[in-house]
Amino acid sequence: MTENPAPGPSFGRAFGEAAHKLTKLHRRALADFGSDFPSWMLYTLLKEKGVPLPADTIAAELNLRMDLAPEDTRQLLDRAATAGHITCQPDDPRAATVLTEVGAAYFASLYAHARTVTDSALDDIDPAMLETALTVLLAVNQRATTLLG
Repeated sequence: MTENPAPGPSFGRAFGEAAHKLTKLHRRALADFGSDFPSWMLYTLLKEKGVPLPADTIAAELNLRMDLAPEDTRQLLDRAATAGHITCQPDDPRAATVLTEVGAAYFASLYAHARTVTDSALDDIDPAMLETALTVLLAVNQRATTLLG
């Protein structure tokens, strides 16, 4: 009798385990700079949009992206403003929030470091395989987004 080899993990399990480990690497990289994931998401949002955003828009977007409660967003804005990374008026939800030059420089350094750390998990993987994996992940993301409505 011939034994069949044990099947590999499901796509969901393999994806989940890889995502969990990459997340740990990413958070470690952020910690190297004294940062955290909510701050990363704030800086990313401000950099992506490239224009001043009202605090209430930031709160809505961070809630959408990572389920961050409005009070937590206010505390996040306070911390970033105290660090000199943004200008804002957290008490006025319509007041513009923007990255300062110091904040933009900090985020550029943080981004480069986090990218180096997380990209190290991809070392020695064939670039064509990575391109295929990215294509699959983007398709899965699009389909999941559609299913979630």
